[in-house]
Amino acid sequence: MSANLELVRRHVDAFNAADLDALLADFAPDATWVMGETVVPAEELPDLFGRAVHYLDPHLTLIRVVDGGDAVAVELHERWTQDGEAKDAMLLALLDVHEGKVRRGKVYREGSAGA
Repeated sequence: MSANLELVRRHVDAFNAADLDALLADFAPDATWVMGETVVPAEELPDLFGRAVHYLDPHLTLIRVVDGGDAVAVELHERWTQDGEAKDAMLLALLDVHEGKVRRGKVYREGSAGA
């Protein structure tokens, strides 16, 4: 198994377990996370992911990984609860990886963020 596939699986497993320490351990110190036009810097990642797992009870299912070395494409299915309503969407995450850490992630969600 490639190091990037292991990284993606760890990330998904940590996210699903709401294990923020494990989730954040795979980000570079200068990482950014991009959703639409919103760019979240590294120091705000704990709050971003903490709010998500606390308020939305999300779950990711890994569909496939395309490992391009320093660029990794990840197709996912996400389920979450928003205002008591179950929702789901397909996601594509593009990860820039350097020395085994995510330096930048950009998420594309099928439909809108409020899908």
